[in-house]
Amino acid sequence: MDGAKIGGLVLIGLVALLILRQQKPEWAPFLRIATTVTALGLILSMAATVVGYVTELTEGTGALDEDTFRILLRALGIAFLTETAASICRDSGETGLAGWVELAGKLEILLLAFPLIRTVLDTVSDLLSGA
Repeated sequence: MDGAKIGGLVLIGLVALLILRQQKPEWAPFLRIATTVTALGLILSMAATVVGYVTELTEGTGALDEDTFRILLRALGIAFLTETAASICRDSGETGLAGWVELAGKLEILLLAFPLIRTVLDTVSDLLSGA
């Protein structure tokens, strides 16, 4: 239901923005920022709920240890922030900057993943040496 609320909010903001651009174009950026901040607040509250559910699931099952879960959450946050920043760059006509932002995000996620990769390689090495 929250997704529908956010979609409705964004569509109302879009219609208002299109009307405002014709009447008072100097006020359009402020409406865009207000709509974006409001939508972001709603999205973050949804994300907090999802993180709570996933935390509850991982604590009950023991499927993921705390460090792995933390790395996955950070990677997810980096992916969302990178995509948002790249979209802003593209909307501003700076596709080159958007590409650099995406590359930086990918490299950051790769750096975050190295401890997980090392753990997997150590586990495989232990399994192969025991066989």
